[in-house]
Amino acid sequence: MFIHRLLFASIFIVCCLTTLTNGASLPNGEVEALRSIGNTLGKTDWNFNINPCDQGDTWLNQSTRYYANNVT
Repeated sequence: MFIHRLLFASIFIVCCLTTLTNGASLPNGEVEALRSIGNTLGKTDWNFNINPCDQGDTWLNQSTRYYANNVT
């Protein structure tokens, strides 16, 4: 009986967490602030229309493996 409750609780938590995290995106004000910071730092190749979590196109293009173009 305990296994059934644990299984149900686990499935319920996983379903809730996956649906709550799908819509996470930055507000427009924060995107504009990041764009302004990038322009101040001279970063003109940042593409703010790409979602880096999609595993598709990269957020920035690196020409070689020795080239670092990020802000940390």
